[in-house]
Amino acid sequence: MVRLIYTSTITDKFEVSDIARILKIAREKNKAIDVTGLLSFNRRFFLQCLEGERDQVNQIYHKIATDPRHKTPVIIDYQEITHREFDVWSMGYLQDVESLRELFYKHTKSINFDPYKMNGDTAKALLIDIRDQIKQAEAAS
Repeated sequence: MVRLIYTSTITDKFEVSDIARILKIAREKNKAIDVTGLLSFNRRFFLQCLEGERDQVNQIYHKIATDPRHKTPVIIDYQEITHREFDVWSMGYLQDVESLRELFYKHTKSINFDPYKMNGDTAKALLIDIRDQIKQAEAAS
């Protein structure tokens, strides 16, 4: 099993309404092939983690890297894992809310979030904090 964390920048082909379609398709397809993960999007950058069998994760990333809505895809971290951090969701998601901006600042120390400047450990820590934020929100509702 592997964990892949990547970032990319949206292109002019991306529309805000695309995020709902991306999540719907990812959740359906990922569930069918036992890939889990988390997507963070701040209206400019994607930061995403995918966990699952190597072939499945690689195929998904290849589709993302060639999707015209993404440009400059960069793998921030790729490693073999013994357990999943995002096992609850076929694709978790936290909208761009104030708490998300606070988490971006906590992990990057910048008001201008740029995931291209993150290393694997920092990106993973940020995504775990986002995961925990989602769980708290779900428990409160």
